[in-house]
Amino acid sequence: MDHVHGSPASEEEFTKKNLRRFHRLHKDRVQIQEFHRPEEAQNGADWEWWFYSGTRGFGMRVQAKRMKRGGSYQLKYTVRGRLQSDLLVEDAQASGCLPAYVFYNHRNWTPYSTGHAVFDCPHGSGEQAHLGCTIVSAHTVRAAILDPTLGPRYARQQSMPWHTILCDESDRNRAELEDTHAVVNFMHRAGLAHLAWAETSVVLRAERSENVTGKGDKRPSTSGDHAEVPAVTQPAPLVDSYALPSGISGRLALRNANDQPLPELPERVVAMIAGRDVRPPTLGS
Repeated sequence: MDHVHGSPASEEEFTKKNLRRFHRLHKDRVQIQEFHRPEEAQNGADWEWWFYSGTRGFGMRVQAKRMKRGGSYQLKYTVRGRLQSDLLVEDAQASGCLPAYVFYNHRNWTPYSTGHAVFDCPHGSGEQAHLGCTIVSAHTVRAAILDPTLGPRYARQQSMPWHTILCDESDRNRAELEDTHAVVNFMHRAGLAHLAWAETSVVLRAERSENVTGKGDKRPSTSGDHAEVPAVTQPAPLVDSYALPSGISGRLALRNANDQPLPELPERVVAMIAGRDVRPPTLGS
């Protein structure tokens, strides 16, 4: 409706609203320290998100994007001549986090896969509103930017409701940290697979174009009036590798796939949990 009336809220407004709500509903176990705009310009993120228990846990660097009226996002946003997505990935790695995007969506789309659809959980029935905030690996976004045949729609379809990293359809009252870690790692590995596929696809299309046009050293051989164009191997179809397994077997599969044990929290995160003001690390710091 904001789009219709010409005054859509910004990503910052949605983020602040969500963070305030998190804190209000779970203030006994949620602390918030937001990035400010100058910091976002350096690290490409809107917030850093840590999940922890005791002295162990994991973090994500998150960039938020609001869906445009037509269903797309501004994924090719640049900062000082560099893609924001690249800054996000590089800085996340430097700070020991996994890079992710959160999409703020409206109701003009439905996921194409049951693996990404909303579903019931112990807290209530699944509903369309759960698609309002979805999360995806930053590497999937990079794949969508790299390969124009994918584009923002692909990143959107690969995203999943963000509560799925904490809830599933089991009867547990709360998600275990190891399960959450496994789901986020699963998302991260799927993003790397999407990026590798996109890189291969772009290279093969370039080679095919070069062969057909006769540019470079590769030229089609001719026989009479017909040119024989060398066959170019196409990458295997991109499978829906991001559909999360479900149920008990799914949780076991995710946990078995999570070969990275929960690390010790960085000192700066321990200090932040203790309530001290800590600046987030950036590249070169």
